Amino acid sequence: MTITADKEQITQLLENEFKEHTQDTFRVLKRGVEAVHCKVWSAWHPDFAWLETLLTKYTSCWVKNVWLVEDGEAGVWIGTARKGKVEIRSLDWEEMSIEEEMYRYRV
Repeated sequence: MTITADKEQITQLLENEFKEHTQDTFRVLKRGVEAVHCKVWSAWHPDFAWLETLLTKYTSCWVKNVWLVEDGEAGVWIGTARKGKVEIRSLDWEEMSIEEEMYRYRV
């Protein structure tokens, strides 16, 4: 997941929105003054309602969430409220499942 926002909102977002996560379910990969790239583990697909809530709580934010489920379900969800209204785009597709990937990449 990649999130950008103004300095104050990115700090608030990180402090408030990931409190319930542990090191096993949330990891910051790269952090800047106005951006964060992180991994968030969840059961099955992302919490789309929560992602949409981020846009209304942190109006300067832009969120890109790329996701993949063990069964091969995958997608990208992108949302922003930077232009004064919430805009969301998403696309999903079928990837290889874990079992198929192990089979196809066998040596």
